[in-house]
Amino acid sequence: MRHALILLAAACLTTGCPKKTAEAPTPKEETTSSDAALSARDSGTPAETPATDGGARAAQEACVDRWLQEHKLDRYGHPEGTMFTGGSPLFNEATGEATDRLAYVFARQPDALKACPATP
Repeated sequence: MRHALILLAAACLTTGCPKKTAEAPTPKEETTSSDAALSARDSGTPAETPATDGGARAAQEACVDRWLQEHKLDRYGHPEGTMFTGGSPLFNEATGEATDRLAYVFARQPDALKACPATP
């Protein structure tokens, strides 16, 4: 019985996993909307920002950032030190949707919108 156990253990250890010699084809480099959303989540910027309102949006973001700092809130309008699953509340991992940071802040802090209205 003892020899059978040793033989069985040796057989199991020597067989192992088969080695795959063929390489998998490399995936195509394509940017999808989910890639844009991931980039938006990582950078904290919206996935789709119109290029025409760059100066006005930058001024509004600067105003909002000052307002948040004065009220001791983080860049999303939460109390400083708030931790988020995934690092940002702007990206919903379940749906893959990204939210604009300013829209998120204004929904949570309507006074920020009053202090920093959008300029046309």
